[in-house]
Amino acid sequence: MAGTGEGIARYVEELVAHLSQIDLVNEYYLLVDERVNFNFQISNDKFHAVRAKSPYYSWREQTLFVWELLRLKLDLVHFPSFNVPIFYPGKFIVTIHDLIHHRFPGKKRGRALHRLAYRAVMWTALKRARHIIAVSQATRRDLEANFKISPAKIAVIYEGVAARFREAGIPNSQFPIPKLYILFVGVWRQYKNLPRLARAFDILKERWPDLKLVLAGKIDPYYPEIKNAVMAARHAADIKPLEYVSEEELLSLYRGAQLLVIPSLTEGFGLIGIEAQACGTPVASSDTPVLHEVLGGGAVYFNPESEQDIAEKINGVLQNPDLKRNLRQAALDNSKRFDWQKTAAETLAIYERERIK
Repeated sequence: MAGTGEGIARYVEELVAHLSQIDLVNEYYLLVDERVNFNFQISNDKFHAVRAKSPYYSWREQTLFVWELLRLKLDLVHFPSFNVPIFYPGKFIVTIHDLIHHRFPGKKRGRALHRLAYRAVMWTALKRARHIIAVSQATRRDLEANFKISPAKIAVIYEGVAARFREAGIPNSQFPIPKLYILFVGVWRQYKNLPRLARAFDILKERWPDLKLVLAGKIDPYYPEIKNAVMAARHAADIKPLEYVSEEELLSLYRGAQLLVIPSLTEGFGLIGIEAQACGTPVASSDTPVLHEVLGGGAVYFNPESEQDIAEKINGVLQNPDLKRNLRQAALDNSKRFDWQKTAAETLAIYERERIK
């Protein structure tokens, strides 16, 4: 476990919390990066936090971490991401969230050494795992196509929506956000497609002069060109970056938004989309297989490579109260398909099966 709050960390946090509610028999050891301020509260005394001295995505994770695992004499290890220590000889399962690193290697993994390391680790994770959990059918298909994994080895287990997103509530009027805004949530990286969203926002401003664009998420320092492109928009003054957003603030942002926009070129699941839907917030999303799979009828879809189409689809929702109302209800209905309790139960079934093999 690397930390809490978003992405894989949220997956681990919610999975562990719900496993602790349904499994009163098995003993669990949660290996947590020692640099993380870990204060996750678990009442089940069979769950133990162990400080790991091997940082996430590091060479120590590939070497010293093996000894940390062996010392615990575990029956089964669940790696919540592809970064499996290649020399670990024990039984393990792995969750694969997406193949984004495969398509968009990033600046670190774009270097030859990092690219080779990524391929070795991913290959080990997929070939040596007793079982693979994919978070969507789209990810499963990608694994089968790119790595020739047998379908029998892959279980699709959807992520869930925490109960707090389903609770009725009104936006916090004290939170410093505008009245009329569209929302983006996510890290500022290449595949998130933010420059096109900023240009689409310029088009929208011609029709909606009071509209703001709120960008909630970390600005990745490895991609200064993305920040430069966003801030070069004609209406950059009405783009509001919020780099550090608490859970309470995120709920407020979801509930107050006219709609959530997901302009990504690729995703593994799209958790923010169903969180927004659970709050009753309509979604405008890239027209990609995984986002169709997850968001269903609770979204409108656009071509992510066309800022004109992005703007047109968003404008279509903003100017049509009936469409917005129907999308809101469809969003709420669709979000009910996703439940962390179900995620935990299906994952536990895999633990039990693989542990006794």
